[in-house]
Amino acid sequence: MLPMRTYLGTWQTAPSDGFWTDQSLRDSENVISRAVRLGMRCFDTAQSYGKGRSEQTLAKILRRFPDLSFTVDTKIMPSSKSPEELLEISLERLKPLTIDCLYLHWPRSGFDNLDFLRKMDYLKKKKLIGKLGVCNIPLKDLRQFVRSGLKIDRIQRPVSLLWTRELDETLAFCRENNMELAAYSPTGMGLLSGKYRNAQDLRDGRSKLFCFNEKCLKAYHDLLDLVARTAENNGLTNTDVARIWTGNTNSDIIILGARNTDQLEQNLRENLKLSSSELSDLSAAAKKLDRSSMDVCENIFSYNW
Repeated sequence: MLPMRTYLGTWQTAPSDGFWTDQSLRDSENVISRAVRLGMRCFDTAQSYGKGRSEQTLAKILRRFPDLSFTVDTKIMPSSKSPEELLEISLERLKPLTIDCLYLHWPRSGFDNLDFLRKMDYLKKKKLIGKLGVCNIPLKDLRQFVRSGLKIDRIQRPVSLLWTRELDETLAFCRENNMELAAYSPTGMGLLSGKYRNAQDLRDGRSKLFCFNEKCLKAYHDLLDLVARTAENNGLTNTDVARIWTGNTNSDIIILGARNTDQLEQNLRENLKLSSSELSDLSAAAKKLDRSSMDVCENIFSYNW
């Protein structure tokens, strides 16, 4: 089902900007350890996840497996500090691990993001990192960066039935420019599980997501209902259906999250399939949700660029 490379994402490892506020550190450590024992060797983290706690926790667990080789990516925010200074902070937290792909995590309004990226690219030329990536970047900005002559190796963005805005165009742009696409939150931060139909069902920052806006709620419920019917018809879970759909988007990498080992093992189930007509129906429902949100938000978190 998932021919692309699979990474374990560690956003949920620690409370971050109002998300995952009730996450257990022990559960997070157990997830990373279990992932390694199940054969996972690629991990995605960020400086902003738990204000560094995610990087520290990841390194703490991976150091227990000194005979294994891991691929670790992290992200930095636009800052008055130089990318090299920020890289040193991550390397100190992650040591003895090295960083494969270093991402610009978010663009920042009123900031020279392109100049910052050029300084990040210099780190690649010095072989301090393996790849240069951007995360959560609008397609118009991505095009501008590439037109400037900057070689970006990878873009990371949400890819799920919950958020399909500019997905087809972004995939096409990546193919045209020899760029990888890494898909995060394939289960829509857990919302596609069907457990959270209304904002009141959540106790963290996910309750403020666009899908709970009155303009989007019906389309969101329609999507959840279709996911549930599709799961029932195939003997799958809602989460399975969501992952299968993302696995069929032609992304190069899928970044899976898990808050406990049960979720991890569920997310790693393989050889799951849906018919082309079922995938098409799911895509149509996702596009309907996207259309309903056009006047509500520019990105999945409703952040201002």
